[in-house]
Amino acid sequence: MNVLHVNYTDKIGHRFNGGAIIGWLRANGHSGQHAVGVKQAMGDISFGLNSILKPVFYRLICRLENALSLQSVLHFQSFLLLFNAAYRRADVVHYHIIHNEFFSYLALPLLTRRKPTVWTLHDPWAFTGHCIHPFECEGWRTGCAPCPHLDYPFAIRTDRAWLNFKLKKFIYSRSKLELIVSSKWMKIRVEQSPLLRHFRVHQIPFGVHLDTFKPGDKDQAKTKLGIPTNKVVIGFRALGGPFKGLQYTLAALHLLSQNLPICIVTCQAIGLCEGLQGKFPIYELGDLENEADMVQFYQATDIHLMPSMAESFGMMAAEAAACGVPSIVFSGTPLVEICFAPEAGIAVEKGNVTLLANAIIALVGDSERRHAMGRRARELAKIHYGLDLYMHRTLDIYRSLMAAGEQEDC
Repeated sequence: MNVLHVNYTDKIGHRFNGGAIIGWLRANGHSGQHAVGVKQAMGDISFGLNSILKPVFYRLICRLENALSLQSVLHFQSFLLLFNAAYRRADVVHYHIIHNEFFSYLALPLLTRRKPTVWTLHDPWAFTGHCIHPFECEGWRTGCAPCPHLDYPFAIRTDRAWLNFKLKKFIYSRSKLELIVSSKWMKIRVEQSPLLRHFRVHQIPFGVHLDTFKPGDKDQAKTKLGIPTNKVVIGFRALGGPFKGLQYTLAALHLLSQNLPICIVTCQAIGLCEGLQGKFPIYELGDLENEADMVQFYQATDIHLMPSMAESFGMMAAEAAACGVPSIVFSGTPLVEICFAPEAGIAVEKGNVTLLANAIIALVGDSERRHAMGRRARELAKIHYGLDLYMHRTLDIYRSLMAAGEQEDC
C-alpha cells in the first residue's frame, strides 16, 4: 500500500501528524511520503508543496488572506498536487493539519474524488468559522454569525467567520472523504457539526511507542537531571497562550506551601516560571527534540500537570500515562478520557485553581495512591495507546476506502 500524507510540516509533532505513520508503513512493507508546507526532515520522507512558489508570492498570498479575513483559500499550489507523482502513485491520501497557510481546502472536491481520502482532525478548525478552538463558544453549531471572538486564534481582522463557515460547508458538501478523530470529545462535536456530520467519522486514539515511552527508575532519571531523589517532581509543559493553561498551573503552585517536598521540571519554553523562583527548585529543560529526552522528562516526573483549556486529544497526557505518571487535568476537555481519570488521573473543575492545588497536595502527600495511579495509567495505556494498534486501525480504514473505490469503479 502506498499512502501520501499531507501536513503543514514533517518534523514538528511527527509523533502524531503523519511522520510516525510513514516510518511504520515503511518498516512494515508499505510505502509512505509526506507532502508538506514546511520541509524540515532530511531525505525522501517528504517534499514541499510551497517549493514551487517564490517567497515573495507566498507572503503575498498570506497577506491577502489576512487582509480579507479568509483562511486556507488562496493557496493555489494545492491544486497542483493533482499532477504530483507522489499523489498519482498513492493508493490513499491522508490529510492532517492543512490550515497553516499552505493549503487551500477549495481543492478538496477535486483531490478527494480522484483518490480514496481520509482526514485526521487534529483540532476543531475544520468545523468553525476561523478559530482553532472555540472554547465555550457555541457558534460553530449555528453558522458563526456573528463571531463574538475575532481574537481567538487564528484571529481575523473583520468578521467574516460566517463566510469561512459557508465556504467550508459548500466545499465539504462536494468532497468525498472520511474523518478520523482521536477522542470521544472530538467525535461528539464532529457528529453535531452542521459542516461535517454527513461524513463517516472514526475514533482512533493516537499511538505511542510503548517500548520507548515506559516507566523507568525514577531515582536514576532524577539523578541524571540533577534533581534530589527525595523530592516529588511536578512536571509540565511551559507554554504560554490561551490553550495550555500555564497561568492556572502557576497560580495553583503559588497556593502551595513552600514546605512541601516538591520541585518543578518543565519542558519547552524557559523563563516562564520566574515567579516561583525561591519557593521551589525549578529545572527548565527547554525544547526536547528527541524521544529519549522526552522519556527522561516523564520518568523523572511523579505528577504531570496538564490543565489545558482546549485540546482535541492531549499527546503528553497519553505519553505520561505510558510512562506510568498520573496527570491532573481540567474537566470539560478530552484530557479526562486521555489520562483515564479518575482511575489513573485526576480531573478538577475547569479553571478552578483551588481545586487544582488541592489535587496536587493530595498526590504529593499520598505516595501509595500516586504510585497505584501510575501503575494503572501504564496498564491502560498498553491497552489503548500502542502504536501497532493505532496503525492497524488506520490501515483498516485505508483498506475499506480502497475497497469502496474499487466497487465504484466496477
